[in-house]
This record gives sequence, structure tokens and C-alpha cells, in this order.
Amino acid sequence: MTAKMLRHEVDVNLRDIEFEYNGVSGAICPFSREDIAVKYGDSEHTFDSVDAFMNEPFIEGKPLKDIIENFTI
Repeated sequence: MTAKMLRHEVDVNLRDIEFEYNGVSGAICPFSREDIAVKYGDSEHTFDSVDAFMNEPFIEGKPLKDIIENFTI
């Protein structure tokens, strides 16, 4: 999945996505465009916009837009 595809799934389709990155499971749960929950291992974070969700260095200090292509979905 590319960053553009992920943005579309979260922003338009509001689809939950389960993934694995570096052997750690995670999930992206967009309840709305302004309420996006992300869980990675034992960490959880909520974002109030799609831009914040894509750009916040939340997973191992990296933003989702830079590492999504390395996810196993």
C-alpha cells in the first residue's frame, strides 16, 4: 500500500487497517476524519486530522507516510 492509498482508505473510506511493521502488530481505526486511532504494539495515539495522522512520527520515530510501503497488511 502506498501513502496515497492509505490516505484514501482513512480519509474517504474510513476503513480499519491492521498491519505489521518490524514484527510488531498495529491497527489504524478511523472513526471519522477528525478521530483516527492508531495502535502499534503497546502504544496508542489519537489524531484529529488526516494530515496529523500521516505526518506525526509515531511509529519508531517515523511518520506513517514514510514507512507505509514496508507494512504487511
